Amino acid sequence: FAPSLSGEVAVIDPPLLVDPCERVQNRKKEVSGDRHRHVPAVAQATMDPQEDKQVKLRKPKSGVMSSPMRKGPAEFLRSGSGSPMVAKRTSHVHLDLLTTLRKVSMEEDELFAVVQGPDGPAQSPKASCEVESKRLFFEETPEEASLFQRAWAFLKRMHDSLEAWGYQHFPVITDHINGLVYGVDLAIRTAKWFQFGIMAVWLGFRLVIYAMIIAIPCVKIMLTYYHDPRIKRRIRYGPEEREYLDIYIPKEALAAQKGEGPKVPVVIAIMGGAFIIGHRGYNAQLGLRLMDFGVITVGIDYRNWPRAIMPEMVKDVSRGVRWVFQNIELFGGDVENCMMIGQSAGAHLAAMLLLEHSLLEAMCKKDGSNLPVEHGQGRDLKVWSVTQLKAYLAISGPYDLIKLGPHLTSRGLYPKIMDHMAAGDLEGCSPERILDSEEWREHQEEIAKIIPHIHLFHGYCDKAVPVWSSSDLFEKFKEVGIENVTLDLRKDMTHTYPVVEGPLARHECQIEIILPILFGEGAEKKLEEGTKLPPLWPLPILDIAGRVGPF
Repeated sequence: FAPSLSGEVAVIDPPLLVDPCERVQNRKKEVSGDRHRHVPAVAQATMDPQEDKQVKLRKPKSGVMSSPMRKGPAEFLRSGSGSPMVAKRTSHVHLDLLTTLRKVSMEEDELFAVVQGPDGPAQSPKASCEVESKRLFFEETPEEASLFQRAWAFLKRMHDSLEAWGYQHFPVITDHINGLVYGVDLAIRTAKWFQFGIMAVWLGFRLVIYAMIIAIPCVKIMLTYYHDPRIKRRIRYGPEEREYLDIYIPKEALAAQKGEGPKVPVVIAIMGGAFIIGHRGYNAQLGLRLMDFGVITVGIDYRNWPRAIMPEMVKDVSRGVRWVFQNIELFGGDVENCMMIGQSAGAHLAAMLLLEHSLLEAMCKKDGSNLPVEHGQGRDLKVWSVTQLKAYLAISGPYDLIKLGPHLTSRGLYPKIMDHMAAGDLEGCSPERILDSEEWREHQEEIAKIIPHIHLFHGYCDKAVPVWSSSDLFEKFKEVGIENVTLDLRKDMTHTYPVVEGPLARHECQIEIILPILFGEGAEKKLEEGTKLPPLWPLPILDIAGRVGPF
């Protein structure tokens, strides 16, 4: 399999115009059977809000959206889930993000830089355990602070010092304690935003059963994640609480560090997690497998809601991507052969970053105030450019949060929770609607010249984010003149299959897309020479997990 980079929809086998979620008769085949097929974009599924399992097929309407679109940064009309039209309001996130990303590009980040030490690359002494945990550069208590504020700041610094010590000496225990504390805190903070109807309880029950079915292979991956010496975990890239990243370093990269081989390709991975429960460790399956093919994977973490809203998450990801281009050469990575990948919520955030950064670069170029990008300078780069990415692979992402509301309602979930995540501006936090902004329309010709190839990947049986999310974005890209886009729709795939069940079954659709992008014509040879690994869990059990899972 080699994906088309010409902007055409890749199609294998005759069109499969069948109910994509009618899987009972088809699922008796092996897990890796029908999932190799591609379904043409003309068969675009839309979910009936009244019954989640009823799927109607329609042809995508080029340039025509099912909900009102913003025609500029000033005002827009927004309709909720089954609610009447809401009054006009100002969209602020989109424009604020442009300012934020510009500021991120100018930040001083010497604290988190990487230096070449006797035992290989490491963060500078300034980022040592004591200095980092005390956050002397970022959290000094203001003189005018009250006694309570001073006490709280002192306790927070003590907590950070203890946490840093724990991660240094007992990483597994500390991570799990942190996870438990975070889970309790999350439950307390978010309980009021969830509705616990029959549908929601049923989905939660299915999620528990799904987790139990795949628990054993996931524990194996977790143990490898914590104990594999090739993984550099929890490297700080910014001052915020979740601004860490992991680097998966293959033997080819170690040779490149010593000057004994060429630099290796780099994949920047942004994980999903419904904007609430994401963790950089979710990239472990992908990172471990890509090391077998001589590829560095950088898993970037970001703050989750309710401790951060979507614009702040995009800001975190931007800092992480910038850090990669500034430092990855010291780990043996090739800054001229990088791509970005995002899944679910991570696909949304990465798409937001890619589109906003492309717009920012185009605006700066038109105004004569180019961003200070100097290609070939490695870690001396002041800011990264979208032109340095070979491609962006977006897997099962929600790209229009307004249109997603009725689908959430149909599944018994509370759609207004997205308003809180998006700071009340669903339109400004929707990648598809950014393409309708006045700023984008004004600079779309310049953006089309610099934006990298975009590969939209989605499964027809995705119950969490309907398949129309990707096909509608594909149509919108075409409408605004972005031709370097591939729409890749797969029959019989769920939301989690490409990143969970598929890799566990050793059906590695992500690898099949990534390697041709990074290695070109040499990808087929890489795939043939790659180690053939057995499934991590019996295929029939993984098949059951796919049916039971609420995704």
